[in-house]
Amino acid sequence: MFQVSVKILLIFAVVSFSCTAKDLIQLPVEELAKESVTPIFERNDSVRNRNIVTEKRWEGNLFYGWALTEPIANVSKLGLSGYYHTTEDNAYGLIFSKNFSGVSQYAKQLKDQYSLDFTRAPMPESGLFLDYNWKAFYGKFSLSKHVVTNFHFFGSLAAGVTKYPHKTFPGVAIGLGQKFYIGKNSSFRFDFRVFANQAPIPFLKCEPGKYEGVKNSTTDSCNEPPPSYSDFKERITFSSVIDLGYSFLF
Repeated sequence: MFQVSVKILLIFAVVSFSCTAKDLIQLPVEELAKESVTPIFERNDSVRNRNIVTEKRWEGNLFYGWALTEPIANVSKLGLSGYYHTTEDNAYGLIFSKNFSGVSQYAKQLKDQYSLDFTRAPMPESGLFLDYNWKAFYGKFSLSKHVVTNFHFFGSLAAGVTKYPHKTFPGVAIGLGQKFYIGKNSSFRFDFRVFANQAPIPFLKCEPGKYEGVKNSTTDSCNEPPPSYSDFKERITFSSVIDLGYSFLF
């Protein structure tokens, strides 16, 4: 009798589950798919709903530059740049920078410890470069549900001149940069560039009796007038610079 009761309960449970499952999978006919759609894997527009449009627009930039690998000259400079965006991928501009006068903290330490006066060496005064930007990537990210930050990641290639007190040297630069937009027109711009140019070597060997104020040892003395800029030899110099700036689209 107990076995018969168990079988009846099992049959009742199976029938109830089948009815419930049947009710769950029923859908209205109008909601069922009536046709198939082939997915599109190749689209010409790589970015949809672009918030920042730069094509056919001008851009101005004010920046502060900091030389990472400069041992002697002052590592700071201020600059202005202007760009014209021919497309959403390309921009062409002009960069002007003005170097701060004086020497670096490292050069000041050398003067205190070894009486090496690098203020007599020629230092860079300014630079003027033509710059090309290739905007490789445009994207958006959001740290909240209400604020969206737009950004550009780009590469740069520049060519121009660096002016010293006695001579102007040609040079080139290659770099990477990124802009973070704080509105439709304003952005913070970060550039990292490596410059290569001919430049005077600030280290000049002291010859006793020739140059004044530069010593090889405590027993040497240099009593002649300071060296002229032509006494400094030249060589290819590589320097890396970080620029931090504010940009505005017109």
